[in-house]
Amino acid sequence: MAKAATAGKYEMLKRLDTMGALQSELLLVMLATAFFAAGFASIALWTLKSRDPLLLWLGIFASLYGLRVFLTNALVVAATAHRLDALHDAPVIITYCIPIPLVLFVRELIGKGRKNSITVWAWMQVGFAILAIAVGIFGGYQDFTNKANNTLIIAGSVLLLFHLFFFYRGEPGAVIVKWAFVVFLGFVLVRNFGFEGVGKVLEPIGFLLLVSALGYTAALRVVHREQKLIAVEQELATARRIQSFILPKSAPQMAGLAIATRYVPMTAVAGDLYDFLQIDQYRVTIVVADVSGHGVPAALIASMLKVGIAAQRHNAADPAAILAGLNAMLRGMLDGQFVTAACAFIDLEAHTLTYSGAGHPPALVARCGSPNILELAENGLFLGPFPAAVYTNLTVPFCAGDQLLLYTDGIPEATLAGGQPFGDDALKLFMVSHHGAGVSRFADDLIRAASGPVQEDDLTLVIAEAR
Repeated sequence: MAKAATAGKYEMLKRLDTMGALQSELLLVMLATAFFAAGFASIALWTLKSRDPLLLWLGIFASLYGLRVFLTNALVVAATAHRLDALHDAPVIITYCIPIPLVLFVRELIGKGRKNSITVWAWMQVGFAILAIAVGIFGGYQDFTNKANNTLIIAGSVLLLFHLFFFYRGEPGAVIVKWAFVVFLGFVLVRNFGFEGVGKVLEPIGFLLLVSALGYTAALRVVHREQKLIAVEQELATARRIQSFILPKSAPQMAGLAIATRYVPMTAVAGDLYDFLQIDQYRVTIVVADVSGHGVPAALIASMLKVGIAAQRHNAADPAAILAGLNAMLRGMLDGQFVTAACAFIDLEAHTLTYSGAGHPPALVARCGSPNILELAENGLFLGPFPAAVYTNLTVPFCAGDQLLLYTDGIPEATLAGGQPFGDDALKLFMVSHHGAGVSRFADDLIRAASGPVQEDDLTLVIAEAR
């Protein structure tokens, strides 16, 4: 192998015996440098910002081609003397691998192709590269593998041109990409069919045109995607502002009741909701609801719930009737989603709390001077999917110093730093240990306690304390 490498170097050095040959090799070095720079920039942009696969495949394609031009350049060979003996076979290996990122780029650009032919071509290139490299390692690189590679590339190029000219239309940069491929493939054919001298320079020039066209197309798509993302972010920001108007601006101000609320959405908009129906200075109903799913669909349903809750004002003293009314409103409108809800009516004159739930985590009541937590688990079915669902009320005493906690399942199911869920038991212990701390501090401390390294759900709570 060393003798072959040395002989190859002498053959390369013979190319430098004329000024024209020297200029050609210098041009190739500059082109290879340009390919490396384009490849590095494309991969860096993919890594740091866009994550568009087009940039990744383009970067690998350009980098591999540039590396092959470097390793086959007579000036590079002369400058490195015997130090590149270990890379003697690298250009052949690269030649087998170069088509793979190109095919993947095309597949990403125009789709899988008619009857998945682009995908088939990609797997054929991967399989052939593995087989040809294995043959070269164990038996030496043979001329028949080079011919087979050329045949596969020509067949794939015909397939590529077919897709480009018949199925890749109307997209930004489509015309430029089509003709850049035609020019590059034409130069490749010139080099592979007996015109090695002129083809050795023409092919990299054609590749430069191709990389420029592909880079232009990839940049157009990245810009287009960024514009769409910006538009979506602006729409989400608008949706979040609208949703913030849906939530009560403040809790009811009542002489015998202190109320605090906290709402921490997982995304820009969320499916959690809380609301109040205040009858007078002594009676108020609190509703907390959780729409299945996240994001815009859940937020739209939450907006519907806001309207539905307002329409139930005549049932404000009857939580079960409120839930039944909401269920009737949502029937047939959720398209596979559902809503859980907790509804509590507090009567400060009667010192009672009336509760009803719809598939929701149980409300918790902390008694003044008692270490025990009372669970209110009067639950009917989810709102929406079950038109015949029935909801019932549970009434318990609610005296001065007692606390009521309504919350969504994002709090007990929150994953903490150790990987364990916050849990129902921890929530009860928290209520006992923070009883008497004040509702505002209670709410802040609970959100902090239930906040893990990654928020996996919306966090919503309403804490009410009788005075």
